Amino acid sequence: MKRVFDRPLLFGHRGSPVDHPENTLAGFADCLEHHIDGIELDIQQCKSGELVAIHDYDLQRVAGHPGKVAELTYQELKEIDIGNGEHVPLLSGVFALGGTDFYYDIEIKAPDTKNLGLERILLEEIHHHGLESRCLVSSFNPISLLRFKHKSKNAIPTALIYGDEPGVPKILRHGFGRHITHPSYLKPSKEQIREAKSFGYQLCAWTVDDREEAKSLLAQGVMGIISNNPRALKDLFSA
Repeated sequence: MKRVFDRPLLFGHRGSPVDHPENTLAGFADCLEHHIDGIELDIQQCKSGELVAIHDYDLQRVAGHPGKVAELTYQELKEIDIGNGEHVPLLSGVFALGGTDFYYDIEIKAPDTKNLGLERILLEEIHHHGLESRCLVSSFNPISLLRFKHKSKNAIPTALIYGDEPGVPKILRHGFGRHITHPSYLKPSKEQIREAKSFGYQLCAWTVDDREEAKSLLAQGVMGIISNNPRALKDLFSA
């Protein structure tokens, strides 16, 4: 078994979305204030080339705005309120906020196999901030993940994400992409932990908000928990 985690880690799912808009500096700062081990965040490349933290490919759900991330410049994006006066942050801004006080589970959002340079820019940002030892890179897209692995020469841990959900291609719903990418660890949905344990990787489960469920997963040897309410689970993790 490849070893990425020396102890179980708790990650705030897109920050701390029970208290703040998701993928915002306010939510990430909340995790920092409460000494959460790390944050899980989603990144995309906007029209002007910067990497920004946002989950959806458009802003309809988070802001009621029809614009697509890939078709908006960062100057345009940062004018859009995504809740409580918060705005879509740059990845560089998230790194500047957390520094080495966080582990960063960075999910690459890539809808297809096109090479738009996102993986290269991500690696450059990680190097620029000196966060190689604090970053984990993950994706549902095995091709994007493989591209990042090649760029980074396997120096930064990678994780294949998967879940048995309608939005995930059938061939990728049960971790088959691991045969393509040979990741450092796996990120299955919490419902698929039993199946995933047989694959011989360390596991990070999403999305876990119930304390008893978190306790059970930790007892089964899960090494990472991603939660919408990380503060409620904090005491289950050693410092």
